[in-house]
Amino acid sequence: MDIEADVARCLCELAGADATLEPVAGHPEPYITVEQVGGGGGFLEPVQLDIDCWGTEGKGGRKQAKALAEKVKVAVPSLEDELPNVFHPEVTNQYKMPDPDTRRARYVVQVQLWVCE
Repeated sequence: MDIEADVARCLCELAGADATLEPVAGHPEPYITVEQVGGGGGFLEPVQLDIDCWGTEGKGGRKQAKALAEKVKVAVPSLEDELPNVFHPEVTNQYKMPDPDTRRARYVVQVQLWVCE
């Protein structure tokens, strides 16, 4: 199971936004990136994901990024129903983290879930 790709695909549908595994320079719309940042070494170790919610560049981007983060937070519990072998998905944190190079608005939603394969 490619948990990053599966979560990205699922959140694309549930949150109604484009989702990728890497940031996309110049992406015209708000979008999501998914990255595994820890865990997943075995059945007894939960997977930690950072879900970056990007706003558009320029004015208004922060509000878009925050609104997208809220949609992601609402969608996270549904991952258990939508993805086989995924259990107990939960949001553990959310914070604002603009891109230091482009200053593009970004909120990070941190998620923990269990994968049983």
